[in-house]
Amino acid sequence: MSTLVRTLRGFAVPTFSAARPDAALGPVTPGRRTLRVYFIRPSTYGDDGHVLHFRWGVIPSNTLPVLAGLAAGYARQRSDLCVQTVLWDEMVDPPLSVALIDSIRGRAATDGTQLLIGLAGVQTSQWPRARDIALQCRAVGLPVVVGGFHVSSHAPSREFLASVGVTVVIGEAETLFDGLMDDAVHRRLRPSYAVTDGMRARTGSGTVLVPAIAAAELPQLDPRYLSRFFNPTLTTLDTSRGCPFTCSYCAVQQVMGRTVRARDPRRVVEWVRDAHDRHGIRTLFFVDDDLFRSPRWDEVLRGLARLRRERRDLWFMMQADIESAADAADATPRGRGRRFVDLAAEAGCYSVFIGFESLDPVNLAWTHKLHNAPQSDRHDPRSDTAAGDRLLGRYRGAVDTWHRAGVSVHAGYMLGLPFDTPGCGRRGARALADIGVDLASFFVHTLLPGTEDYARAVAAGAITNHDFNEYDSMHYAGTHPVLAAREVEQEFRDAFRAFYSARRLAWSVGTAHRVHGLHLAARLGIAVQHLYFGYAVRRGWHPLLGGLGRRHDRATRRAVVTDAEAVARYGALRRPRPYEGGDQGEVEFAQPHAPLVPPS
Repeated sequence: MSTLVRTLRGFAVPTFSAARPDAALGPVTPGRRTLRVYFIRPSTYGDDGHVLHFRWGVIPSNTLPVLAGLAAGYARQRSDLCVQTVLWDEMVDPPLSVALIDSIRGRAATDGTQLLIGLAGVQTSQWPRARDIALQCRAVGLPVVVGGFHVSSHAPSREFLASVGVTVVIGEAETLFDGLMDDAVHRRLRPSYAVTDGMRARTGSGTVLVPAIAAAELPQLDPRYLSRFFNPTLTTLDTSRGCPFTCSYCAVQQVMGRTVRARDPRRVVEWVRDAHDRHGIRTLFFVDDDLFRSPRWDEVLRGLARLRRERRDLWFMMQADIESAADAADATPRGRGRRFVDLAAEAGCYSVFIGFESLDPVNLAWTHKLHNAPQSDRHDPRSDTAAGDRLLGRYRGAVDTWHRAGVSVHAGYMLGLPFDTPGCGRRGARALADIGVDLASFFVHTLLPGTEDYARAVAAGAITNHDFNEYDSMHYAGTHPVLAAREVEQEFRDAFRAFYSARRLAWSVGTAHRVHGLHLAARLGIAVQHLYFGYAVRRGWHPLLGGLGRRHDRATRRAVVTDAEAVARYGALRRPRPYEGGDQGEVEFAQPHAPLVPPS
């Protein structure tokens, strides 16, 4: 019973009502300069044209608290300046309509504060929504900065933003943040900012300059923001950045590099202690691309295990590659993988996300993910039955290793890879269930800018859909050797429905996911997630990109698709209207751009 009570403490009742994110802003100190910064996570447009917006979210943004921490660090250095920070996530906060933007502008004018609008962590599927917000803000004279993987990887989007007076941040923000804020205060924002102080990290084709993060500011938690999620005792944290692998579908290597950098483990552990003791955090999602490859994972996990021995009820999810568990299964107890698995379990890991991606060794070879395959098949990948059985055996061994440690396994799986054939969705789902995978997330193979797959498709003229809103892991934008785009998307839906069948859902919930070896926290967590995944799939959105209780806002329904249409609609005022707090400058809107198309 005591175990059940401790486990249930990791969940909390979500908040049913919520104030606007800037409702609690304090009064402006007379005679003191104030900079009010809105860090906004734009959502995406659903297939029905409405902004995806939910009563409760599922996974909080990692970028927003990181930027809040950087802003707090900047404010400590500027005793002459008051910095007010607002975190606004369109997934769970009101979508930004023209009326809301006007109210933000009007309040700043009344208060006599400077404004800065920061559209943060923009992924490719969020680009159309981010662009529309940016143009509407510029139309009323508000200074706007956009950052994230998409603008860091896609030069045409950066050029478009520059043409309409929007500043772009390329790469990570830690070492350039203070300079950007100084420029915003003095109304001299540059067209773009990039890392100029840091270390050279390898990419798939060269190097990229990235900041050292050992002493970087840690995220700052916002209780109001966390209350907008179904489990308000959950938050995210990155203890390291970068990934050593060169997967052809992933842009991490190009933006963050293949040289993995880590935060100071002592500061990480103290941050977790404070999050638990002061903010009631019980569950963490470590968003490191691969915690097993962090050079400091041992110290982080030992520190978390120590916190648990001090009777703190802490649990966490993480991402790791399959070799962590394979090493643990094959090596001696003194092996690196064995230490990782055992220490992760001791530190409170209840779920590990592993990118399986495919059951076909040739697909793994095409995506440069041969580290998933057995060593004997890496130099001569084949699509025959024997090679497939060996790969499936390796996956099964990894699942069994984690289960023996009491940890559930969440598999990532891609559909629409070049060697997929009709029926691949159901076959993959059933195979994952057969080898004991507890949770599965399926993704349509998406051609993201900055990846090798995108470059290959552009060079071959193989991109058939240029609407970035649909680069969301649910729609197919390329040309497949065997399957039509709609067939790839159907395989995606079939996979989800096969894995989360009514019978499987009933078993998981009815037995509290009774899998041999799993401890109670893992079982309850998976049972709850089975319910949510089944709900999300049947409602038509990706479980990892949605929430609970969708809401619709007619005022923000999608009105344009291309960049040219967006400029024509939202940039009708050629010269932004200044507000009393000061604007970014008299930046004229450029002539409308043509739709984004691949070069010939």
